[in-house]
Order: sequence, then structure tokens, then C-alpha cells
Amino acid sequence: MIYIILYMVLGTFALLDLIKNAEKIKHILFWFFVLVLIFISSIRWNVGTDWYSYTDYFSKVESYVEKPETNMMERGFTYLNYIVKVFTDNYSILLTLIAILTIGLKARFIYKHENIMLLSLFLYFCYYMADIFAVRQYLAISITLWSIPSIIKRRFIPFVFIITIASLIHVTAVFFIFAYWIYPMRFSPQLIYISLSVSLILGFVDIGGLLARLAMHLAGVDSRVGEKLLFYNEETLDMSGNLYVAFAIGVAKRAIFLPLFIAFQPHVAQIDRAKYTGYLNLLVFGNIIYFLFMVSLPVMARLSTGFLLFEIFVLAYLVFYLKDKGLRLVTFLVLLLFGAFRLYNLISVYYDLYVPFETIFAPTDIIRE
Repeated sequence: MIYIILYMVLGTFALLDLIKNAEKIKHILFWFFVLVLIFISSIRWNVGTDWYSYTDYFSKVESYVEKPETNMMERGFTYLNYIVKVFTDNYSILLTLIAILTIGLKARFIYKHENIMLLSLFLYFCYYMADIFAVRQYLAISITLWSIPSIIKRRFIPFVFIITIASLIHVTAVFFIFAYWIYPMRFSPQLIYISLSVSLILGFVDIGGLLARLAMHLAGVDSRVGEKLLFYNEETLDMSGNLYVAFAIGVAKRAIFLPLFIAFQPHVAQIDRAKYTGYLNLLVFGNIIYFLFMVSLPVMARLSTGFLLFEIFVLAYLVFYLKDKGLRLVTFLVLLLFGAFRLYNLISVYYDLYVPFETIFAPTDIIRE
């Protein structure tokens, strides 16, 4: 299976981040793997979540441009489809363009983390299948990543400009505006633990859901955003099975990881500590959103996706900066096992949509149930 091959190859070469004098080969391998991922994403066919809704949208995009009142997609994504549609009916061209943008933008951001680039790329695959099955929210998140330099340099106008572009692809990107103030803050471990605990309790008693419904009521449930949120929430509830079980597993994983991330801050080299702390801040904020909404209003938990992405960098830094070589190797092996577990869970939820991996070289028109 292609997923196993990619996992094994990326996992094996991720070890190079822990080996000295491997910089030259790392740069070459990194971009080779990125090109492979983009190619795989470009040639897929009849596979992945939302395949038929996206192909159907592409085929009818001209009507949505002519009658925008019938369009439930964001304008930026609409015109991205429309521009391709004007030149060709070949859906694979659109897939290629989206793959280049979604995977390419994230890869360029990961590449800036030279000491953990291959570890981060491996985790990117295990956490998100490296966006091989990119949807518009993943593209929007890729764009928001490029607002981080503006946050660090405290340049608000360029930051807002990037977030605005991202929100034209997927409206949830607007929520990343909070990153501008959250990233540079310095929180005590005690305050972080209290915030996480309170959000977990409030999530169980449905405070987050009540506030979200109140906001939608005040805005008008017939608004575009309100309709979209309600539609997605019903869809999520239908497909997610037992949310309490999934939520319990999610809480257990965070109960292990977050204290490790918080306690490890002093062990990160000074050159990367501010970045590590900023990423940790965003990760904690994403988890607060997750705790507040995952049980009562799962669709709202999607707002956390752009923040939870930073876990791959925090986790990679943790492995990289372990001083004891033996402990670092053991931790790397544990990371490989965790990556396999994470990837398995990712695929198993919608197994019939991912397996077998079909391509344009052997397309089928079988509609999956």
C-alpha cells in the first residue's frame, strides 16, 4: 500500500535530522519527497474524502459564478476552480494546482526549520497524510502559515492581508487572527494548565455549544456562515460515530503530550526557544477550542485545525533537543510507533475512501458508499 511505503521511507530518512553533517543530503531529500507527495496528490482519482462533492462543484462552477447566491463555497476557492475550468475540463489540472499550493506552501514553511525539516515532514504525513487529499481548509491553513513571519516582526497589516486571502479559500481561516496576539505571549505553566482544565470542564457542560448557538442566533441562522456551520455539524455527527469515545481518546493523548511540551521549554536552545514557545501557545489555544466544542458542536472544533498543526513542530523540536543520545534514539523509535498509530487512525476512519488508492492511470467510476 502506498501509505505504508511513504511512512517507511519518510520515517527512515527522518533519522537524518538527528545525525550531524547530513545537511546537504537533507535538503535534496526534502524537496524530492515534497515533489513525490505533490505528484501522488495530483494523480489520485476517485479517492479521498469529499471527492464527489468537489468534482461536482468543479463541473458546475460556471453556474455558481453566474449565480453567486446559490454558492456555498468561498469566493477564492470558487474562482480558483473557475480559472482552471475556463482553460480545461481536466479535473486533474485543478488537483495539481491545489497540491502545489497546499503541499508546496506548507513544505516551504517546514523547510525554514532546517534542523527538524525531515522530522516535521514525517509528522506532517502521519498527522495529515501530507495533504495528499487536500481540501480547501487545508489550502487555507497553508496560506495562514505564511502570516507567522509577520507576527514575529509585529507587522499587523501584512498579517491581516494574508489571513484575508486565506479566508477567501475557507472562512475558518479568519479565526487565525487571534494568533497575532497569542503567539508572542508568555504564559506560566500554571496558567496554561488552568486554562486547559477549565475549557475541558466547560466543554463537557456544553458552554461552548451554547455560546456558538447564541452567536449564530444573533447573527441570524439564515446567514451563509450559520447555514454552513449547521450543515457541517449535522454531517459531522452523522459520520463521527461515538463522539464521547473519540473525545476521551483525544483528551488522553493531550494529557500525555501537553505536559511534556510545557515542561520541555527550558531545554530548547535559545535560538529556537521563542519559536517553540510561540508554537506551543498556538497549540494550547487550539486545544482549548477543541475541548470547548468537540462534544457539543464538533464542527466548531474545526476552528482549532489551523492551530493544532503546530504540534508537529513542537514534537519534532522535543525529539531533536533531547541531549542524551540514547534517550533521543528511544524517543525517535517511540515517535515512529506513534506516527504509525496516528496514520492508522487517520485512514481507518474513512478506510473505504482511501483504500485502494486509485489513480488517473486506472480510473474507475464506482461510487463508494
